Amino acid sequence: MERRDAYGWGIAAAGLLLGAIQLVQGGQQLSELTGLSESDLVIVFAFETVPFVLIGLSLVYVGYWLTEQAGFEPDLNRILAWGVGSTVMFASIAALILFSQQVTLDTLAQGQYVTMNLVTVGAVVGVLVGIYDAQSRLRQRELEAERDRIEAFAGKAADINNYGRELNRARSVDEVSALCIEAIQTLLGLTETALVAVESDDGTVIDSTIVGVENAALVDVAQEAMNQEQTNAVVREDAAIDSDRLLSMLVTAHEDNGIVLLAPAAGSNGFGDEDLQLLELLVSHAGTALDRIHDSREREASA
Repeated sequence: MERRDAYGWGIAAAGLLLGAIQLVQGGQQLSELTGLSESDLVIVFAFETVPFVLIGLSLVYVGYWLTEQAGFEPDLNRILAWGVGSTVMFASIAALILFSQQVTLDTLAQGQYVTMNLVTVGAVVGVLVGIYDAQSRLRQRELEAERDRIEAFAGKAADINNYGRELNRARSVDEVSALCIEAIQTLLGLTETALVAVESDDGTVIDSTIVGVENAALVDVAQEAMNQEQTNAVVREDAAIDSDRLLSMLVTAHEDNGIVLLAPAAGSNGFGDEDLQLLELLVSHAGTALDRIHDSREREASA
């Protein structure tokens, strides 16, 4: 059983107990009233007992709702502390009221009912305030996590741009391939990557860290990826490679020739949107570098 289940069902049990006590006290209160008609007793019960029964029973729903809120796990003690603290505070108010009543009227009539009513209200108010406090803290944690995520993404994007500068200095396809694989492993944690050069109906694997896959299978998938839009990440569910998800990206293409990046998904989480954006940014840099190398070779060949 998770902690929030224990806390939630504990609060629900407290609500049931308070509702039951209110019902018992309502019956006792009616038995003490004499000289009232049946309709008057119904009115007294409806306005003196039923509201507090419902207030107490509202904790049952609150407790059940709490068991479904995984985000409140760090704040369960705080919610309980608010509930207990508020109950004690309202009980103290009841004690002051009864003390004043004893001093001024020399009687404690209806004292137990006043006390129980205030205790019931105090418990509900405290738990609700505790939940509001927990929601505020949860929102704060979410904002901090979002800020950290954005900062991490910005840092990785800056590193990708640094790799982009190195790619623009590369003088060969092998250098571009090595830099791409290094960047993907370092920044994205993808340990298996391959760059495949496709030439008409043939192809060669430039670099590959994909374990247990024949080069011919990589070439087949790369040839299929030649129809993709350049630098656009496509996650293939039915790839020939033995992987649940395989990402393919067309880095650059010149007529029937091109270079394709392949990367099987790491683990069961697949590819996140931010990882895909970073990959597309890296591949755009790599594509620019490869186009420059291609143009340079074309000029040398025509010279």
